[in-house]
Amino acid sequence: MDEMRKIIIIQEINSWKESRMLPEQYCNYLLALYCQGEMPPANSAKTGSVKNDTFAGLLIGALFAFIVFLNYFTEIPIRMQMLMTTISILVFGLAVRRFIGRKIIFQMALMGMALSLLLLTVSFAEFMAPGQVSILYIFLFINCGLWILMGKKLKLLHFSIAGGLGAMVTLYFFLGHSSGFI
Repeated sequence: MDEMRKIIIIQEINSWKESRMLPEQYCNYLLALYCQGEMPPANSAKTGSVKNDTFAGLLIGALFAFIVFLNYFTEIPIRMQMLMTTISILVFGLAVRRFIGRKIIFQMALMGMALSLLLLTVSFAEFMAPGQVSILYIFLFINCGLWILMGKKLKLLHFSIAGGLGAMVTLYFFLGHSSGFI
């Protein structure tokens, strides 16, 4: 096999490994096969990827900070807040799809999406049933259930723990509120 073709194949296998299109064991096997037991050439795109991930992380954090600011520190109508929060959920969802192979940035986008959904459910509960705390608790309990399911499906322990703890706290306040203790 000519050298240029081998380099292209090795670069493709490295990109598959980075984006997790194939399991890491398969990629390592293919790399060992095509490199004939030698170390594959260093991936020069790694430094650019780190810079892109840092920039994307800053953008994700800035978007979430903007949504929190918009919901709690401005006087815009609640419908506009809910619209902007819905748009941010869609943007976070696109970021989740884009960064699915990059662990930290993927989790940041997923957390931004989950927390924005939490903000949206709180705003929606206030909008639909103002002053009815039991409706808010039900919405929060459903949201915690989604976090638990997402944690189990994606094998992210921190989502499962946060959902479980949130469900317990919500259930505590719901039972305390309905019985008159709180």
